[in-house]
Amino acid sequence: MIGPPLPPGAPAPDFTAQDHLGRTVRLPDARGRHVVLVFYPGDDTPG
Repeated sequence: MIGPPLPPGAPAPDFTAQDHLGRTVRLPDARGRHVVLVFYPGDDTPG
């Protein structure tokens, strides 16, 4: 973890990531829409 977890209801910080097709996705581009973030741990890891 980079920092402490966010409290419930806190806005997510801006970030940039790649989707499953390798396209760049930026959270600021989705402002005003519903977004679901899923963080998947690597295969065969606890969690």
